[in-house]
Amino acid sequence: MKAKFIVLTSVLALSIASIAYFSSKTTSFRIVNASDLAANPNDFQEENLRVRGHVKPGSLSRMGNKADFLLELDGKVVKVHYDGSNVLPDAFKEGVRVRVDGTFKNDVLVSNHVEAKCASKYEAGYAKEE
Repeated sequence: MKAKFIVLTSVLALSIASIAYFSSKTTSFRIVNASDLAANPNDFQEENLRVRGHVKPGSLSRMGNKADFLLELDGKVVKVHYDGSNVLPDAFKEGVRVRVDGTFKNDVLVSNHVEAKCASKYEAGYAKEE
């Protein structure tokens, strides 16, 4: 009876650990800045990435739901191809801060999610006190 309990407990623990491990591989992201990705591209191949930067002015090219652009931070750029699987946010445009989720393959960040940040829209307009 005691041996059956130990075997059952071991099988359950192994099953739960396997589920946790394999589900986290598909839903977890490595957060990185565009400058770090551009500086060390080999460190990030085939990983789920969440990359922060700015859309470089003059680099945005839209083709229907798809878009190609350069993500820039600290003078370094990363090519991004957005696959059009979701709708791009209204605030997405050149020069805006963005967070791009995707995988880095062949020196291109292939993305399926873009989130635009519009800080000026939410900043309070406080007058300087003298």
